[in-house]
Amino acid sequence: MTEDGAELRVWAPPNPRGDDARRNLFIFYLGLTAATVLLLAYVLLTYFIVRPIDRLRLASERLAAGRLRTSVPVQGAAEVARLAATFNEMAAQLRRDRAALQERLAELEQTTGELTSAQEQLIRSARLAAVGRLSAGVAHEIGNPLAAIRGLIELLEVGDLDPEEQKEFIGRIQRETERIHFTIRDLLDFSRSEPGDRGRIESSADLSEVLSDTAKLLDRQSRFREIELSLALDAGLPRVRGDGERLRQLLLNLLFNAADALGGKGRIEVRASNGGGMVDLRVEDDGPGIDAAILDQVFDPFVTTKPAGQGTGLGLAVCHAIVEQLGGSIEAANRDRGGASFHVRLPAAL
Repeated sequence: MTEDGAELRVWAPPNPRGDDARRNLFIFYLGLTAATVLLLAYVLLTYFIVRPIDRLRLASERLAAGRLRTSVPVQGAAEVARLAATFNEMAAQLRRDRAALQERLAELEQTTGELTSAQEQLIRSARLAAVGRLSAGVAHEIGNPLAAIRGLIELLEVGDLDPEEQKEFIGRIQRETERIHFTIRDLLDFSRSEPGDRGRIESSADLSEVLSDTAKLLDRQSRFREIELSLALDAGLPRVRGDGERLRQLLLNLLFNAADALGGKGRIEVRASNGGGMVDLRVEDDGPGIDAAILDQVFDPFVTTKPAGQGTGLGLAVCHAIVEQLGGSIEAANRDRGGASFHVRLPAAL
């Protein structure tokens, strides 16, 4: 305003170049600020999130490779730090679990070693016991008839016998000699049929044919004269592993055992059926059955309830050895309706 109160106005024309400079400067500072913020955000993101997560990834790979002592620093964003702490706890738990597992494995190895040692001792004891029973059985089965023969010979040497007594004594000597012969024969059969190494049995036999032939053979024997022998064989039975002779010996021993149990009079049933890869054979009689006191040992050598001189107790032991050799199984039981039952399972030939 002037001294007399008049208003003085000055007009200046706009300067476009100055406005552009200010706008450019504003844009520059705005871009610089944005770049700074982005850079800071990148640094913070990398330091607090990306790097900790990458460390977790690498640590996880090492942990998966079995390096259980792996750990990661607990740093970064709160969630990432909690994740790192959880990872370290998991790794520590895995270390504890592995230590406990190793301790348990060491205990199991020690226990296994002790069990193996105990098993070996039991096997040795069982073998020694079997040898003892075998020796005692042989001594009994051969020693008794030898003692009888020696006594009879001493009586014959005296010479104070009439011809009839001499004939009787000579007949008794012959019978005792045959008893020794049968004992030795059964022992040889038993030794030949010991399981041992089964290996691969290449031969096979038709069980139906072997059963039929065996039945015809027994038909002519006096001990089966008053015994009814019944065969029930399924049609189309597969061939079984093993040769016919061993199977015939198995059947004869089972049938002779049944006939002895019947005392020469009764009924024997033989059934054979297909059991899906196996052939089931059952030999049953209607006799008095097996004494419960020896049922668990019926397949052991020299186990018998027959009177002295009427059996060696090796027949069923031979059966068990043959069946084991052929890769099958045999079981003995008493029937509910009376009598004994022998169940044999033989593998079908491939």
